Amino acid sequence: MEKKLELKDIVLIGRTFDEYYRMFEFGNINFRDERILDVASGVSSFCVEANSKGYNVIASDRIYCLSAEEIEEKCVEDLKTVVKKLPEILDLYRWEFFKDIDALKKNRKRAYRLFIEDFKKKGEGRYITVEYPKSQFKDKEFTISLISHFLFVYDELLSYEFHRKTLSEIIRITSKEIRIFPLVNLKGKRSLFVDRLLEDSDFKNYEKTIKRVDYEFMKNGNEMLSIRVN
Repeated sequence: MEKKLELKDIVLIGRTFDEYYRMFEFGNINFRDERILDVASGVSSFCVEANSKGYNVIASDRIYCLSAEEIEEKCVEDLKTVVKKLPEILDLYRWEFFKDIDALKKNRKRAYRLFIEDFKKKGEGRYITVEYPKSQFKDKEFTISLISHFLFVYDELLSYEFHRKTLSEIIRITSKEIRIFPLVNLKGKRSLFVDRLLEDSDFKNYEKTIKRVDYEFMKNGNEMLSIRVN
């Protein structure tokens, strides 16, 4: 039986600005000139950290209809669930960015606590409840959209039709570029949906590029898909 991180639902695992910076190769774009959407951002601290650095970021997720207390309760349980399963699948990950499970746990706690603190203050309107694949955003409202650990990762829980509809919606509301990371699923293998999406006639008019980036926690998860929509 293939090893994988066994999950029955999408978990609330927060990631930090430093991780986003490397996952999405921020170094080659002046993001401070952009209006950025974090798609299905969950409890990542990217939004609050990026805005504190002068970036213009909006976070979107279905969980934002819940209270901070309800979200934090799920964070705690989800992190416990993931950490408990990791010892049996250590070889699916590269322990460089995080030296060990304890370092990972501390990082994830820091991320969701920063998020919760900002969310309690309502984050100056930065957290928008969205039930993808649909959103209430206007056409081309954002210049850059980032999709982290949502599409492709959960290819056993989210159908290809869901991927197609979600991407179509993100294209509608984005004026320049969409970046998706990673391209692997919970087994650490490139999702079969990647090639389907690349070959899908719905997206034939957009420039699509797969780039290797300077971040790899899940083995083989060091590639980002860039879709130019302008």
